[in-house]
This record gives sequence, structure tokens and C-alpha cells, in this order.
Amino acid sequence: MNEGGTIGIYNFTRAFAEAGHEVTLYCLDALKHRTPQADAKRELKKYCKEVYFHTIDTEIKVSGALKDLLGGRSYNVSRFDNESFADKLLELLQKNSYDVIQLEGTFTGPYLQLLRNHHQGLLVLRMHNVEYEIWERLARNTSNPIKKQYLQILSKQLKKYEKDLLPIADLITTVTQEDKDKFQILSPNSRIEVIPAGIDTEYWHYNPTGQWTKWYHLGSLEWAPNREAAQWFADDIYPELRKISPIQFHLAGKGLDSSMYELHPGMTMYPSVADAARFVQPMDVCVVPLKSGSGIRLKILEAMAAGKLVISTTIGAQGIDAIPGKHILIADTVDDFKKILSDLKNNEINANEIVKNARALIEEKYSIDAVSKKLMQFFEQAQEV
Repeated sequence: MNEGGTIGIYNFTRAFAEAGHEVTLYCLDALKHRTPQADAKRELKKYCKEVYFHTIDTEIKVSGALKDLLGGRSYNVSRFDNESFADKLLELLQKNSYDVIQLEGTFTGPYLQLLRNHHQGLLVLRMHNVEYEIWERLARNTSNPIKKQYLQILSKQLKKYEKDLLPIADLITTVTQEDKDKFQILSPNSRIEVIPAGIDTEYWHYNPTGQWTKWYHLGSLEWAPNREAAQWFADDIYPELRKISPIQFHLAGKGLDSSMYELHPGMTMYPSVADAARFVQPMDVCVVPLKSGSGIRLKILEAMAAGKLVISTTIGAQGIDAIPGKHILIADTVDDFKKILSDLKNNEINANEIVKNARALIEEKYSIDAVSKKLMQFFEQAQEV
């Protein structure tokens, strides 16, 4: 579990089982992730009646991208369309009857109509992000005119795809109100509810350090918005902060290519992290400098649960019910980050109070227990209609 999507799926799976429900989990497993399937099954079997992994090759291929570009099809989605996976799904549906089938994210979309045709119970689409918006923002932030045009095309294709996808499901869940509002515009008649990601408050135990010198960014760097954010912070922000105070910067995440970043004094890179909570425990400040992206940032919720001061851009913090200055600090420019560091250095920010407030927010609104209960209530209300 090394990215927000898989962590969220695991947490809901566990919550369903612990609430007394019988769960079958069927996973599209991208070959590039090299998932230790035996270990994963051993863990997931604690909560699932059945666990299936179906390995597919989602690597980007120029020929496939060009074919979809000319054909007007979303290459972002088509890489996840796998005939043998669909055959296995149909086999499961013919052998079993399910009360609820929940699909995780836009890229399970190729199988939604198949499920609609053969499943009699509730069909739920849990949208992790507004995918088209991510590519809109990436296009807006790039200066290369050819790349900009291509990203704009990808965004338009995804927007049409998501618009066509939403009405097929009985229920839609999003992780933020902002995402709900955007999807409601695309599909006005869809029944949509905001169900944020849940945080395991035992795993992310509260451990404030009372310091602000060890800054970190932890996230999958295979995801384009995270790469963009890490590059911006490492190249433009961190060197300026070092002029104010000799803080450290710890950059970690799946897919980290150290050759992409200049190793500045006080900076350490970690291509892999075996235990995220253990990595975060000695840190002081979580920095989330996202310039694009959608959905909710689990890394922020986890940092708040762990007692770390969070400094994020407005985009990074979107969808989280956090009040700037009370639960979180917001910085959208280099100067904003510099101002926060100067204020921390001069004791003009009560970091300890912010950290304390943030943990209370997690316990009240974002714990696995609170979130899963809200989701089950949504299912039950839909079945009563």
C-alpha cells in the first residue's frame, strides 16, 4: 500500500468486513507495480471471502496512444480495458449474487456496462478524482506548446468519458464536495454523495515533535501531479527556504528518479519506503505543494493524524474540511512558503496548537469508522428508495 488509491481501497475493505459484511475483492493489477500478490492475498484474506488479482500491462505505448488519439478514444482509459478480465468478471457474476458492487475510480469504467447488464443489486462508482480536471491543470501548467495541446486533448476525451460513465451507475461517491459539484454538472440526475477517504488512527498514531526543521514530501511519484509538485519544491522553493533556516527536506515515494532532482544541502531522497508511518514519525512538517490534481490528498490526512504540521497549496488541500491557520497552513507561492518559515522561526505561528487541532479533526470526520458508517448509510438509504 504505497499510494492513496490502494490505501483507501484496503481501508474500506477492512471496514466492510469488520461491520459484518461478506466481501469479494477483484483487482486489476498493473504489471509495472510488481505487486507481491501472495503477501497481498494473505493480508486481504483476513477481510475477504475471495481475493482475485488479474495482471495487465498498462505501460504507455506510442502506437497505442497514437491510435487512440486518431480514433478519439481516451488512451488513459483504454489501457485498462482487458478482455480476459471482463470474462472473469462475467464468470463471477454468473456464479454469485452480490448486494453491492463498488467500482474504484474512472479506470474501472470499461467494465461498468458489463456489470450493469448482469448485476441486479446496487452498482456504485467511487470516484477517486475528477480525472479530466487533473489533465486540464497539467496542460495549463506546461509551457511546451505541443505537450500542452496533447494534454488538452486527453482532458477533453476524459471529460466526455466521465460524463458518459456516471449515469450508468446507481450511486456515485466522491471524496470531496468540489468533485461532487463537478460531477453533478456532468450528470445532473446522478445520485452523488461525498464520502472522504478513511484514516487508520491506530496506524497513524499521534506523535508531534514540537519542532519544524525536518520537512518531508511522501507520495507516489508515478502520478504526474506529485512529480510536478516535488520538482517545483525541490528546484524553486527549498533552495530559497535554506537561505532563511537550515531545514532538511526528505523526498520519498514510489517511482522516485533521483536523477530528476538536484541534491541540495540538507536534502535526502528515498526511492522506496517500507513503512510509511515509521518514515513519518520523526518528521516535523509535511509539505504538499501540488499545482494540479483532484480528489483528496491522503498524505495530508495521514500527516494530520500523525501530529505533523501540514503546509499545502490551496489545490493540495482542496476537499479537506481544514481551516487555514487552525488545522493547516496554506502556501501557493515561493514567497508564501518563505513567510511561513520566517514566522515559524520567530515563533509567530502556534504550530503545536495547529497540530493538535488537526488530529481532533481527523478523529471527528476522517477516521475509518466514521467514514465507513456514512458510506453504509448511503447504501441503505438507496435500497429503501
